[in-house]
Amino acid sequence: MIPGDAGLPEEMRSAMIAHAAAAAPREACGLVAYDRSSRPVRLYRMTNVHPDPDRFEISPVEHFEVIQEAEERGWRIGAVYHSHPRGPARPSPADLRAGLDEDWISFVVGRRPGGWKVAPFLIRKETARRLAGPISLTRAPSPYQDVLS
Repeated sequence: MIPGDAGLPEEMRSAMIAHAAAAAPREACGLVAYDRSSRPVRLYRMTNVHPDPDRFEISPVEHFEVIQEAEERGWRIGAVYHSHPRGPARPSPADLRAGLDEDWISFVVGRRPGGWKVAPFLIRKETARRLAGPISLTRAPSPYQDVLS
C-alpha cells in the first residue's frame, strides 16, 4: 500500500511544477518510477510529442527507454503526470478518453490564479477518482471521492 498522494516527496512535486512552468503554454508530461516497496524513486521528464498544445502524448521512444531502465533497476512505472497550464489540477474530458494505464496514478499539475497545484487521480473506464487514502498500484482504491464521470 502507498499513500493516496503516492508518497510523492515534495522535491518531486516541485520538479513536476517546474517542468509544467517551463513547458507552458504546452502541456508537460512525465513518468514516476517506484521501487519494490512502492516508494517513488525517480521522476522522468518526458517529451510531449502531441501536436496540440492542450494535449499530451509521451514520446514512444522515451517511454520504451524509461521502462527498460526501470526494469533493469528493479523498479516499476507506477504513475504518469501531465500539466494543464491554463486549467485546474483535474483530468479533462480528453484525459478521460486517452486510455492511460488504469493501474497507474495520474498526477495532474494545474495552474490557477493562486499558483500551481498537483493532484493524484486514478482514471478507469473514462472516470477519474481523486485519491484520498491508501491505495495499491495494482488494484482499485477503496477510499476515494468521485471527481468526474
